[in-house]
Amino acid sequence: MPVLAKNRTRLVLKPGARGLYMNTDLLAPLRQHGGIMFPLQPDVIYSQSVSYSPYDMAHTNYTYNAYRNTPSPDIQLTAQFASVTDDEARYTYACLHFLRSVTKMFFGLNQTSPTAGTPPPVLEFSTFGDKQFSNIPVVVQTFSTTYDSNVDLKLFDGETQIPVMMTIFIQLSVQINPDRQKRTFSTNNYISGQAYKQGFI
Repeated sequence: MPVLAKNRTRLVLKPGARGLYMNTDLLAPLRQHGGIMFPLQPDVIYSQSVSYSPYDMAHTNYTYNAYRNTPSPDIQLTAQFASVTDDEARYTYACLHFLRSVTKMFFGLNQTSPTAGTPPPVLEFSTFGDKQFSNIPVVVQTFSTTYDSNVDLKLFDGETQIPVMMTIFIQLSVQINPDRQKRTFSTNNYISGQAYKQGFI
């Protein structure tokens, strides 16, 4: 069965940050959701590692591993975008511009707002329902795409062109506020499944 409408994959700004980005014409197609609501369900790769320090004791057959920590999980998305109509082309371009924008810090002599000097925003990632990924705080680590020369181009807004099919690869890293982790997270709460609704995975 297809993904439920309410469980569609989205990568959006937190409500408090939307005014800084969504007032521009280039991002107008994303304004309704405050970020990317993926038109086609992307492939999602979730990976979790655990850090151990090995102790190599002499005259033994096995290494002893001492637990250090559990790093933040990584989430990789492989998303396809079709740009057959003008509206689809504008949406695809807005998604690219969004990813370019949220990977930049607020920098420059002309940056006069109170945000000057602040890092790129923490986004919220959701897909597959509350017990899978629900408003997970993430940062975009990398993203990439290919402007394939073998794919037809769509002309929109007079002079802008974009491939009619594009695949965008997005690498996300979970970014939990340290104070929130200390005050809100508990392993017992996680085991029971309640922590999923609090943005922990």
